[in-house]
Amino acid sequence: MNDGRQSLRTFFAIWPDDTVRAELWQRAAFAAKACGGRATRSDLLHLTLVFIGTTSRDRVADLVSLMDTIDTPAFVLDLDCSGWFRQNGIVWAGTRSTSEPLIALHASLASGAERLGFSLDVRPYAPHLTLARDATRSPPPGPMPSLPWRVGSFVLVQSKPGGAGPRYEILRERALPTASPRLQDAEATVNSTDDATDKRTLQTIR
Repeated sequence: MNDGRQSLRTFFAIWPDDTVRAELWQRAAFAAKACGGRATRSDLLHLTLVFIGTTSRDRVADLVSLMDTIDTPAFVLDLDCSGWFRQNGIVWAGTRSTSEPLIALHASLASGAERLGFSLDVRPYAPHLTLARDATRSPPPGPMPSLPWRVGSFVLVQSKPGGAGPRYEILRERALPTASPRLQDAEATVNSTDDATDKRTLQTIR
């Protein structure tokens, strides 16, 4: 059995910048008030990519090396819905449609960690950001205002227990590559072509 001093609890996550964090905190406070729970502390707001769990200190370097192999490009995550996990009282924020880059980032990290010998949760990945805990009812019906979150990096985090709840320490942050100039040019061409098509369609309708 590992000595507790020689191991820690880790996970990969995406970490909001100050602007997104401030907006998420407002939504967390609203969720706690509306659903009868406890708002997630502002400094704890994040979206887990892969939970590693107990990690010996000499394996942290392996996880850091894994981060350097990730080639998922930066993307925008559109948080536009919320829900309630009745069984554990969690109110969460998420996306209505599947975010392919987010799923790809999760899959790359999960498969890489498994190759390194880490034992992971076998349940399907259900990306969500915890807004409140111990909630007794679901959020009010209706769509949640969209919150675009530009994801330009991901982090390896250590979770430290504490009397007032866990504390998180970022062990490493890894920037995601931006789209290549050729891809950006191609997207611009597609967009301009679509715009031109839309204009022609409008002219035809008129």
